[in-house]
Amino acid sequence: MKIFIWVGLFMGSICQLYAQERSVAVTIDDVPQVNVYHQLGKTFSLLTRLDSLNIPVAIFINEDKLNQTADFEGNKALLAQWISRPGITVGNHSYAHLNYADVGYEIFTEDIVKGERVTRELAEKFHKPLKYFRFPFNSMGNDSLQHKKMAGFLESKGYLNTPYTVESEDWMYDMLYNDALARRDLAYAESVGKQYVEMTIKLFDHFDSLAVARYGRPVKQIYLCHDNLLNARYLDKIVNGLKTKGYTFISLDEALTDGIYKSKEYYYGRAGFSWIYRYVQDPVRRKTMVRTEPVNLPAQQAYEELIKRNK
Repeated sequence: MKIFIWVGLFMGSICQLYAQERSVAVTIDDVPQVNVYHQLGKTFSLLTRLDSLNIPVAIFINEDKLNQTADFEGNKALLAQWISRPGITVGNHSYAHLNYADVGYEIFTEDIVKGERVTRELAEKFHKPLKYFRFPFNSMGNDSLQHKKMAGFLESKGYLNTPYTVESEDWMYDMLYNDALARRDLAYAESVGKQYVEMTIKLFDHFDSLAVARYGRPVKQIYLCHDNLLNARYLDKIVNGLKTKGYTFISLDEALTDGIYKSKEYYYGRAGFSWIYRYVQDPVRRKTMVRTEPVNLPAQQAYEELIKRNK
């Protein structure tokens, strides 16, 4: 009888835990992808998709993308469209998406400053702050000294380093998706899109379970994805899938009110993995947690083969 009571209490606590509200802030790196915008005849983009979804997002801008076509002013106008949207928070992602661990302090800080010129002008025009920064590759240096030095620079510039909890390698799926479209293999392109959506939902489940195990509750997740054709066509399916699991969509400002983001980071190095892992002090435990993360081996193998073919 006692066993049945214990099981009932345990299952009740689990149900109560999962009844708690789950929330996520969507953050989008590498904005604006002007090549995709022009490729689609300026008629459809991820921004168009976001307008229909009506969710808050934070964008992280690489201003070098404004020079990827000859139409700089047109590309600047596209960026202005992004920044002007009421539900969009603005962030700096550096000018040329360099890896701090590779180029060092001087070059990287120059790239940060260079990457805010047009963005700050437009942010001021639309009465928005520019207070968030995200490291390209989420690489904050090779060691604790590089990390500390850059943290001091960001603070002096009024920037907050932006974490994330969930990322699903959308850049990999996007490359496979575009390759399939170029080969006119529409069936495989659709398969890639479905795999991306399914894997993203699995990763949310994974990081949610890690958070609940560690903190005893769901945390306000931060999802990292990119401005690309794949998300223009499939982000809505991820949003709808998360809604069916009870997620609400919140701003980055609101997500960062979660106390976990004030936790001490124990990882110092160039790896760009989730902050859920970075807050784990024991490196052995951290590695064990990383190894439990869901992976899509067929997609990774297809991606590696594609890279070899394109060399």
